[in-house]
Amino acid sequence: MFKIVNKQILATHVKRLDVIAPNIARKVLPGQFVSISPEEGDERIPLSVVDFDRDRGHISLIFQERGVTTKKLGALQLGEEIFSILGPLGKPATIEKVGLVVCIATGVGTAKILPICRAYKRVGNKVIGIIGARTKRALMLEPQIRLSCNKIYITTEDGSYERKGLASDILKQILEEYDPDVVYAIGSEEMMRSTCEMTKKGGIKTFVHLNPIMVDCLGMCASCRVKVGDKIVLACMEGPEFDGHKVDFDEFIKRKKALEEFGECCKHKLTSSPKKSESGIFMRFVSGFLKGQQ
Repeated sequence: MFKIVNKQILATHVKRLDVIAPNIARKVLPGQFVSISPEEGDERIPLSVVDFDRDRGHISLIFQERGVTTKKLGALQLGEEIFSILGPLGKPATIEKVGLVVCIATGVGTAKILPICRAYKRVGNKVIGIIGARTKRALMLEPQIRLSCNKIYITTEDGSYERKGLASDILKQILEEYDPDVVYAIGSEEMMRSTCEMTKKGGIKTFVHLNPIMVDCLGMCASCRVKVGDKIVLACMEGPEFDGHKVDFDEFIKRKKALEEFGECCKHKLTSSPKKSESGIFMRFVSGFLKGQQ
């Protein structure tokens, strides 16, 4: 069991939990994630570790309450315990001293890119941060991103704070003004694809942090497979970071949408069969989906 020692509301339906998990805190590196079950029998969900304190044995998780499991996790109170946290999982982010790094993120991707910004700056890079949200209320972690970057740009789609527009609009301006050595993007599929299209023209190394649907997070279900270059890889094992110029975003978006539709079927099935576990039902749906893809 993993005790919650801090809880914060960061934005609309977005919460942060600090949890005692000493074994994970000692090993986790920027870019890695954990697999969580709030209560026994719940489905497992992947969440990025956005911060960690090795001395105190704490890890920090930030998530948006969207489905049944994230809402259940968000309902846990200070002092309560999470049933299961498995990790660290996935490969760490590629952090090297290269010169100028642009980190761009939208939505909850801002939380995921925070440790990436910190790590790049820590090894001596100049870091430019771009964070975007739909509204000012949806924007998160601005003070932390400011401390982790040498310069920061903020956009809101409705113009309620800072610049009006998309984060990718700012990136386009930056690419015209600067010559970054690396661009790192985390956020919506559309933003990451747009970022890669822009940086590919200039031959700028670009990393993306993908968020496919994962069921077991251990490489057994293959629900998170992604086409990268001429290979099919599993994001939970080979990612979540990938060379953005090699990712087949059309295939990625198509598969994710299909699995989300399967997830909706699971919810309907769970409602009609309340004694069956959500994770077990979803596993069977995923298995059927994957057979249909072979």
